Amino acid sequence: MAFTAFAQQVAFTSRAYVFSPVAILATDASKEFGFESITLRNDGSRAITALRVQITLHSEAGEEVADERRIPVNIDLRETRRFVVGMGQINALRQLARSRRLSSALAILTIESIEFADGSEWKQSERDQGAPPGTPMDAPAKPPAK
Repeated sequence: MAFTAFAQQVAFTSRAYVFSPVAILATDASKEFGFESITLRNDGSRAITALRVQITLHSEAGEEVADERRIPVNIDLRETRRFVVGMGQINALRQLARSRRLSSALAILTIESIEFADGSEWKQSERDQGAPPGTPMDAPAKPPAK
């Protein structure tokens, strides 16, 4: 009887969206987390109060959201800061890949939305469809009327 080993490798990286007002400059791993901390730079024109980040497990079988979280942050204009996030638990991602019978997988961290101090929000739109011609890409969404 032959046995096949699955999920020997889970690699970690980040993906940036071109029109995002926040740049992921670096990610740091630990023994427990693939993304122990992230270093961000606010390239936008407003202070940032929170981010919604997502980890997608990418493999030859496709992509699957493995983790998602809202992270409170305070990043002023043009400021660079490091935040401990403790995301991408290595053993859990290996187990997920093993349960999908994957020999390897890539855990990708992305910023899916950004909350600004003025109450507005940026949401990524590049991954799903992009913008129709003449539409500003990833324009900040207005807060709902009260």
